[in-house]
Amino acid sequence: MPSDQFEFAAEETPLTPASDGHSATWKVLLVDDDPDIHNVTRLALAGLAHADRPLELHSAESAEQAGEMLRQTLYAVALIDVVMESDEAGLDLVRYIRETLNEGRTRLIIRTGQAGLAPAWDTVRDFDINGYEEKSFQTATRLKTAVLTALRSFEQICALEKTQRRIAAHTAGLRDILDALSDMARDNDLPAAEQRMLSELSRLVTGGQASVLVQGGSAVIVDHGREAEPLKVIAASGAFDLANRVGISALPPSATELITRCLRDGADSSHANYYCTYSESATGNPRVFLVHADAAQHELDRELVQLFCRNASLARDAIALNVDLERSQEDIVLLISEAVEARSMETGHHVQRVGAYSQVIAQRLGVSEEDAKILRMASPLHDLGKIAIADAILKKPGKLTAEERTEMEKHPEIGAAILSGQDRPVLQAAKIISLQHQEKWDGTGYPYGLAGDDIHIFAQITAIADVFDAISSERCYKAAWPLERCFEFLKEQRGRHFGPAVVDAFFDSMDDIIAIRDALQDH
Repeated sequence: MPSDQFEFAAEETPLTPASDGHSATWKVLLVDDDPDIHNVTRLALAGLAHADRPLELHSAESAEQAGEMLRQTLYAVALIDVVMESDEAGLDLVRYIRETLNEGRTRLIIRTGQAGLAPAWDTVRDFDINGYEEKSFQTATRLKTAVLTALRSFEQICALEKTQRRIAAHTAGLRDILDALSDMARDNDLPAAEQRMLSELSRLVTGGQASVLVQGGSAVIVDHGREAEPLKVIAASGAFDLANRVGISALPPSATELITRCLRDGADSSHANYYCTYSESATGNPRVFLVHADAAQHELDRELVQLFCRNASLARDAIALNVDLERSQEDIVLLISEAVEARSMETGHHVQRVGAYSQVIAQRLGVSEEDAKILRMASPLHDLGKIAIADAILKKPGKLTAEERTEMEKHPEIGAAILSGQDRPVLQAAKIISLQHQEKWDGTGYPYGLAGDDIHIFAQITAIADVFDAISSERCYKAAWPLERCFEFLKEQRGRHFGPAVVDAFFDSMDDIIAIRDALQDH
């Protein structure tokens, strides 16, 4: 039996793109207990075709046999006798098809030789059928007309269902696009966002196998002429994954050719099962998304791909800009922090180490990744207020007087005042850290004598990170303590200077802390 798209179970199984109206034949089921009727019908329908597709006739000699066949195969048309196993066997079969199998696509034509048992009007009125023929009056022409009309109706129903499915898929695809773009916007991990873009792109495309995001550069001056910068693979997935490491040369020549054409023309392009969507970055660099599928795409699918690619490109630019701003912010924070530390005769990578220590301790305590990242960026500003302390006090080699100590202890409030009125999370966190990092768990710290969990967790973490780095590092006025002595001191201060949970998290993070210390040694 030839295979086509109509050969599947009766439940809501969608037609596949390869066979939705383009199969080799139309399946027609003849249901009658008279073998002569089968023979005559086959002769009458011989050579009949619709849309260049001939009929494929199947026979069932009982309603029971027909029911079994209809459970296995979708037929375009069924010609059904009324009287077979019983006087209403054919009508019972109609009910079974429509109600039990819930199959509304198959066109049903009743043929009866005993019209008195199934009057035309009553049957058409009471049963979901698409034609009624009395065998005694049916000619070959009437039969062909009825079947051809039924085939056209079946074709239209299948096309309508396909359109409805595509509209539903299109709607779902739009929702997926919005969700994916929303997720990307919240993610400042640019490489992860790029791979997510390609993953979503392959998912949107029917049979999507591989995808790649390529950026072309602007023309540059070479030997007094103009030459285009080489193509850069930003991200690749699936069968194109090698391009992440090797570059554009890892792509098939046909893909590279299509990408080049798309960039040259500044427009979307396609060839075979390759689909290329053109866009431009925020800086004006041309950019293309290319996806390879194992099946041809419907116009609605291509529109979804285009919509996603253009918006994903904008989302990527937004993420890249945010990452750049974040890096710039972090660089500025470090520069300011290092300037403050240098003025107070702290040298090297002190503030970087404090930030890195703080992040791993926070992660060990269960602080969210985002908040731990904010802490890493904010903690270097803990001593910002020292910028307003006089050199005579800040750089005094000996013990401070009571008056000098009072002046020094103003630096937390000064730092908090400098950072007041800022709405960026990093600077808001830095204000809290600056104000509270000299507070102690037992309430003996300053400026407010806060105790226990009244001290913000960011300040608690920064405090132990700062103290550990200060005692374990060499300064112009002191030698570095041995690590064992540092660890003993921190344990002694558990529940006094530092919160117990913070001290425990410090020691639980020891491997990471030592690795940071080794990587950021002072030179």
